[in-house]
Amino acid sequence: MKRALVPAVLAAAILAPGADAHYGTGKLGYRSTITSVKPPMPGLTFKIQYGDDQIYLDNRSGKTVVIKGYSGEPYLRFAPAGIFVNIHSPSGYLNQDRYARVQVPKSANAKATPKWEKLANVHKWAWHDHRIHYMNPIPPPQIKAEPRKRHHVFDWKVPATENGKKFLIAGSLDYKPPPKNDFPYGLVISLAALVGAGMIGLFALRRVLIRSLK
Repeated sequence: MKRALVPAVLAAAILAPGADAHYGTGKLGYRSTITSVKPPMPGLTFKIQYGDDQIYLDNRSGKTVVIKGYSGEPYLRFAPAGIFVNIHSPSGYLNQDRYARVQVPKSANAKATPKWEKLANVHKWAWHDHRIHYMNPIPPPQIKAEPRKRHHVFDWKVPATENGKKFLIAGSLDYKPPPKNDFPYGLVISLAALVGAGMIGLFALRRVLIRSLK
């Protein structure tokens, strides 16, 4: 029973709930965009969901696409037979928390031989990816200094392969000030530390709920 729950737990971490999208942090003004896929990969459609939270892939190429994890290990596999996750990849566990504040089990090792578990019999999937967002609940210095101006935060890359051929999903993380009336950024800055503490509690609650199902 416990083994059967592993793919389900990882699926919950990989595909963040649309209503939550890691607690709506995209509303803080961060926006990730895909700028290129190098080289171009016909049949693959990528897009960003929830501001800066998830990468979505629709694979209609008929080929096998493997998304690499944070240490370069095979993480997700989009194959003609469906979507698979490597349960030995630390990335799936790190994605349980937007800021990777989790304890990765010893069984998850980037150097271990991949062990694939099927997630779904589909050709499209979305996963949370730490590489496309700012890894701190406190804004970077340039945004804290000028929260009402637009800022380029950083460029990012996510490595992958198609039938063994390497390619890169490249993008940009930028900041656009949210409307004052809808989301007062001054309040966000003043409560930045509390946001971090609150998220720890929320993710701890989710882990408790997951454990209660075992």
